[in-house]
Amino acid sequence: MSVTSATAAESTRRSSGPSRREFFWLLVRRDLKVRYAGSTLGAAWNLIHPVVMIAIYIAIFSALIPRGEGAAPYDYARHLCAGMLVWLAFAETLGRSVTALIDNRAFLQKISFPPWLLHASIFFNVLLVHGVGSIALAAILIALGVRPTAGWLAIFPLMVMAAGAASGLGLMLSAIHVFFRDAAQAIQILLQVGFWFNPIVYTKGLLAASIGEGAATWLSLNPVEHFVSLAQSAIGASTAAPAPSAVAVVLLFPAVCIGVGRIVFIRLLPEARDGL
Repeated sequence: MSVTSATAAESTRRSSGPSRREFFWLLVRRDLKVRYAGSTLGAAWNLIHPVVMIAIYIAIFSALIPRGEGAAPYDYARHLCAGMLVWLAFAETLGRSVTALIDNRAFLQKISFPPWLLHASIFFNVLLVHGVGSIALAAILIALGVRPTAGWLAIFPLMVMAAGAASGLGLMLSAIHVFFRDAAQAIQILLQVGFWFNPIVYTKGLLAASIGEGAATWLSLNPVEHFVSLAQSAIGASTAAPAPSAVAVVLLFPAVCIGVGRIVFIRLLPEARDGL
């Protein structure tokens, strides 16, 4: 290729807008700036919110949840922190992904780029924020007397897979949300209800004692519950060995969500662009 042709190609590339990688990092930086705009404490709020929320739950429910004989005072804190980290990664990714197209309609109308980059940037930012938060919560557990183990390293991969499943669902729902603007509100309500369908605040043992053994079976029909339970097992909050079916759900559910979400998203995207 001649120098003239190479220069022309580069000029064409620049005139067509930023590359995918450049635009992805632009979205990431913009999200972080908007998140902390006008805030004195800035990124510290990402630690303050979950820490305060978990502290409240621990203070209230640790006195209500019966502990087994020989259980340490920090066992409930360990159970709660592990479940909360996975749930927050899932819930925030899904909640923000549903409105991704509507929230960024100005970009979609003015700049040519693959719309899935919006979901990729949300996925990255959620894991960045809650990944930092997980380090702070781990420090709190250690301060409470919990001895860290190698199993703790499994928490972040479980957060990644839970957020990946949410991102796949968000792909599909973001396209649907363009036509049905109530979808975002419905998802927020479902997430509030769904929180209590996971053994985060309560334990499976308490659920079985209160409602019956069949309750745990119904609970296992919730795919996110397996991510939560595996995280609690990894951090030592549960002595029960993970069931092979739970491991299979954790490995397959994100792939299914992303596959189906991508198909629906691609099919609805042309009409969704017109509806923005």
